[in-house]
Amino acid sequence: MFLAAAVAGPLLSWGQTVALNGVSQMSRSAISPIYADKEVRGYLLYAKTDRADRKNDNYRLDFYDQDLGKVSSVTIQKPAERYEYLRNAFNGNTFVFYFRNLKTNDLELEAYDTNLQKTGEVIIPDVNLIEASLISGDAHKSIEATNAYGLLSLLPVPGKGFVRNGLDRAKLDRYGLEMYDSQLKLKWRAASDPKINTYEALTLTDASDKYLVGTLTRRPGYRSREITGYMIAFDIETGRKVLDQPISNGKTEQLSLNTFSYDPAKHEFIAVGEYYRPDDKALVDKSLGFFVRHFGEDGKVRNTKYIAWDKDVQPALPPAPRATAADGYVNFIHGVNKGANGNTYVVAEQYKVAAGLGGKASFLVGNSLVAGQVGDMLLFVLDPQDGLRGVKSSPKDHSVVRLNGGVGYSGTGTVGQYMKTFHGFDYQFTQRNSAGTAFNSVYINYDKEKGEDTKKVFGTVGFGDGTPFAVDRVEANALATAAYVYPAKPGYVMLVDYLSKQNQVNLKLVKLNI
Repeated sequence: MFLAAAVAGPLLSWGQTVALNGVSQMSRSAISPIYADKEVRGYLLYAKTDRADRKNDNYRLDFYDQDLGKVSSVTIQKPAERYEYLRNAFNGNTFVFYFRNLKTNDLELEAYDTNLQKTGEVIIPDVNLIEASLISGDAHKSIEATNAYGLLSLLPVPGKGFVRNGLDRAKLDRYGLEMYDSQLKLKWRAASDPKINTYEALTLTDASDKYLVGTLTRRPGYRSREITGYMIAFDIETGRKVLDQPISNGKTEQLSLNTFSYDPAKHEFIAVGEYYRPDDKALVDKSLGFFVRHFGEDGKVRNTKYIAWDKDVQPALPPAPRATAADGYVNFIHGVNKGANGNTYVVAEQYKVAAGLGGKASFLVGNSLVAGQVGDMLLFVLDPQDGLRGVKSSPKDHSVVRLNGGVGYSGTGTVGQYMKTFHGFDYQFTQRNSAGTAFNSVYINYDKEKGEDTKKVFGTVGFGDGTPFAVDRVEANALATAAYVYPAKPGYVMLVDYLSKQNQVNLKLVKLNI
């Protein structure tokens, strides 16, 4: 459950700090940032509180503004021990909460306005039992994993509604989309073509006034290493598929697809990924570099820029990441950010596969002698023509992630995707201002000072149009049972720590020195 709290404890607040007492459990998903114009404008806190009575549970929703001032609060009731909270989404005027009914296996969506007044609901009946196991099953079939693969996501469409990505009822190797308006009235459905005899996994990446876009992987069998990446787009009003094509032709090029988005200003789609030798296998063999490819709305390629690891990136690397690159580290691209001046900022993190044990992530367990090692943060700056303008780095203490079963032997790119799915990387998020002139990326650094306990430090990298590249560090409370960092208003991050002995959660806005 999100967060369990005894509401008898008072809520204390001092300007940009909030302390919530009487908290018995805390997880990262207890708090969700709320966005408008791509800036954080507030937070939603969801808490299961004391029971209303013997038959009903109380759930509390608190809505805070960007300065942690409380906007509204409401308590809702549901039958006791029957519901599992999955996630929420906000589209600018409506919150939607996603639940699973443990007794009936129904999925339920509830809509609330910004005053936290209920405005709609919908029940998705009798979810396939295997889909239910994906929602709440073991480690490799967890909520986080299924969401990362795009199977059970809930994507807000600004001002228009929400898109639910589930599994096709007839075949669990298919996707099924449903779009609802802000009152949760069904607008359209879209699903995999039943005639295609392949496994498909769709990850939604963006929604605009015109298109819903995502990345799709197809493979002939569940364990097949023949994975092909597709770009997919739907008309946001009708659900009609307007684009479904592979990123590479498979004959003269081998490409993997990392991100896919739509630029409404230029009326074009943009794909970013890695490229390989023509006879290599994408996500299996080591890539030669990364590419940026632009498509017209008709799906035709407008232009492509290739940036080679050896010829372009290696000479531009600062000394520290150059040394780790020489030691076998490769790069995983986490995000692509477009600046207002036309520059593109690609955030990446070094990693490699090596023999070893140990790991920072307790859910990655097993007896595998192969580990993923995480290195430094990198920032590739591209000019408006997608040429490499420079590379910046933020060195950090390297960390280790255990790899289960045969994952470590399945190829470098596949290992990177696995580590992303199970939160093995140190990278947390990138935030920006609404003008697109200032960005900062946030990561965890497990600071290992000799003779001292390992400290949990959140590193931040600032960059943007006319913004000098700068690094700042925010140290977590050493006494905290758990500590998390969230996006915040420009120039800030929100640090949250949980003190289990005191049953207290502290929310604090921290100004960055960048």
